Amino acid sequence: MVAEALQAKAELEVVLYNREFVGSPEHAELIEQLARAGYRCIEVPTSELNRVSATVTPPGILAIARQRKISIESLLASQEVFLLVADGVQDPGNLGTMLRTAVAAGCTGALLTTGTVDPYNEKVVRASMGALFYLPVVSGLGPGEVISRLEGRSKIIVGHVAGEIFYHECDYGGSVAIVVGNENRGPSPEILARAHARVKIPLWGPVESLNVAVAAGLLLYEAARCRHSSCT
Repeated sequence: MVAEALQAKAELEVVLYNREFVGSPEHAELIEQLARAGYRCIEVPTSELNRVSATVTPPGILAIARQRKISIESLLASQEVFLLVADGVQDPGNLGTMLRTAVAAGCTGALLTTGTVDPYNEKVVRASMGALFYLPVVSGLGPGEVISRLEGRSKIIVGHVAGEIFYHECDYGGSVAIVVGNENRGPSPEILARAHARVKIPLWGPVESLNVAVAAGLLLYEAARCRHSSCT
């Protein structure tokens, strides 16, 4: 993740590492690259690194990064947006996976409604594997505000188990926002009521629904496929 931060030219306050970490030539080269890029790198005792780390077995390096502050206006300023909207997603692992998938699928940003886990929660950060260095994220908007901001600027396509059409039958062209909802309740009623399309993923086995991160991945990649191949 620190290597991702270096590649993304993220704002790092400081990089801490222990002697064991630079015992590997690859890791020593990373520290040299960070130093050449102007980042402050400090070797500290393993005991100190363990004390400040949030993981049980720290990997020997830790960085403090400045959070990116993005406005909703700047997120929607692009001529054609491709957004992930996480509506009340509460599991950190799910959100982190979704953010990483959004980067891979080419999303221009992500909107997180109130009730969604903090994108800077330590478990989200780890699961996102550096996605937060690349993906503009705006959080803390109510579902009604998300709708009012998106209407007239973007199609709102909601994944829902009771959707009217299958996800591969939807038109994802132009500006589009893909919405996935809470793990238990699904999307907010306000968003469902004003969606341009409600799509479902076929379930051929005896299960009621898919994990929200898996569902998001399917929807985002179908949208990306259509956007790159101009399909409808």
